Amino acid sequence: MSYTAWYKKPNGFFWHKVRNIEGDTTLETEKGVPLPVRVLFFANKTRLEIPMSYFIKFSKERFYEIQNKMEEESGQKISIKRRK
Repeated sequence: MSYTAWYKKPNGFFWHKVRNIEGDTTLETEKGVPLPVRVLFFANKTRLEIPMSYFIKFSKERFYEIQNKMEEESGQKISIKRRK
């Protein structure tokens, strides 16, 4: 399952949309580099690195992907209760 993300600079006006994301992670940087980055992995085996200072929004499909992986690892159904 792939999902979508939107990102923009802290003082930016426009959101940039990226699709077909297969996964994401964060990378801590080495000494001398100011910020860690969020790495987005795409279905075509490319990646995009976004500074953690940017605003990042994910589609709801990312939530379901994480929930499915947690269910596979635990071997049981995980139910999420919504707040009223």
